Amino acid sequence: MIREDRELLAELARLNTAMASLAMRIMDGSASVVEQQNYAHGLIAAGERLWLRAAGMGVAIVEGRQVVVDGSLDRPLSLPAYYGT
Repeated sequence: MIREDRELLAELARLNTAMASLAMRIMDGSASVVEQQNYAHGLIAAGERLWLRAAGMGVAIVEGRQVVVDGSLDRPLSLPAYYGT
């Protein structure tokens, strides 16, 4: 695993850990606007890094199968429905 992947996974884990306590503070009305904005900024930044990583791969993994992506990932990937038995 390359350094950038480890850093991205660590950031995603940090955001995941912080989510539960932030959600509780949002529900009880004690989360500040700045705290929510900072968390949102972290989610957006991590999401963009993940998006760029996926775009560079050119392959998406769906239910254990590889699906080759034609073209750019600047639009949602649409796949046929899976009717596995």
